[in-house]
Amino acid sequence: MAVKKILVVEDDPVNAHVLRELFDAFGYRTVLATSGPQGIALFHAEMPDLVIVDVLLPHKNGFEVCHELKLTDAGRRTPLFLMSAVLDDLTSAHERLDRDMKAQAYFVKPFDIATLLDNVQFYVGAA
Repeated sequence: MAVKKILVVEDDPVNAHVLRELFDAFGYRTVLATSGPQGIALFHAEMPDLVIVDVLLPHKNGFEVCHELKLTDAGRRTPLFLMSAVLDDLTSAHERLDRDMKAQAYFVKPFDIATLLDNVQFYVGAA
């Protein structure tokens, strides 16, 4: 059985480290990108099972990354979560996800780790 791969696009090194440690501890393989363009390139190179993208990124924000990925066949088939500490109005965030982004979930930092893991397992299964 192949190990499930998660691409995390996060420019904050502490957040990236925490997410990598969390996913690795639960048996997932974590690939890290620190900018929007790098995240898009790694998506195409690695073909992950799930993508988690921070909204505030250098060179291309998370909404742009999500939009660009969802224009491709592989991107439409891959679950994508957005996360940010900036937007705390979940209702408007979910409306925007449904209308524009086609992301499967939006997490406000700091998010509940158990909820994040539940969502990961729902969309890609256990590691």
